[in-house]
Amino acid sequence: MASHNIDYAYKSYVLKEHAELVKREKRASLYNYAIYNLNANGVVSFALKTKKRYYTSYNDLQGYCKDNGLYKELLECEKINHAEYERTKRLKKRIRAMLTSGTCLFLTLTFTNDTLANTTPKQRRVAVVRYLKQFKCQYIANIDFGKDKTKTMREHYHAVIQSENIDFASWRKYGNINCQRIRSRNIEVDKTKLAKYVAKLSNHAIKETTKRGSLIYSR
Repeated sequence: MASHNIDYAYKSYVLKEHAELVKREKRASLYNYAIYNLNANGVVSFALKTKKRYYTSYNDLQGYCKDNGLYKELLECEKINHAEYERTKRLKKRIRAMLTSGTCLFLTLTFTNDTLANTTPKQRRVAVVRYLKQFKCQYIANIDFGKDKTKTMREHYHAVIQSENIDFASWRKYGNINCQRIRSRNIEVDKTKLAKYVAKLSNHAIKETTKRGSLIYSR
């Protein structure tokens, strides 16, 4: 579906009010694929080894949703999970290219209380983009919301950046940076872990803002 036809308000509603159904739809899809893989290739996947009550067939889930007036929500869950799957594929490809062609760093960019109080979310996003652009290299970043000591959802950003070093000083006016080197010798593990994490962050952005949650990419 073209992006301009997506109802982001409804998508946000489903993510917020029917989060468990989103998970159940994903598990039902995995279960159906597991059955296909068993019949076609003789492979017994994890979805067939675990408890049946956790992974149910898609037909059973459809029946449940129809009986409980949730069929429209189920269709939206399908779209959400398919979009996440496609996004993860693209991210894996991009991150693999970054990891195989140079050193990468995983950054967590946080904001001071003063920055959060005196800037808008858009201004903070622009600040993140400007900060990453100065290194003139490949990067992927997105917003996240984590609990601080007061149990509030504190805004911060994560980024994967293809660089040997970064400038810590130029971010200090906004907050702090945590920097970890990604080990290129373990490309497959790092690639999969990072891709899934960044894809998850994209859905966080949709949930929190009820708007389109797009990742920040280098051009």
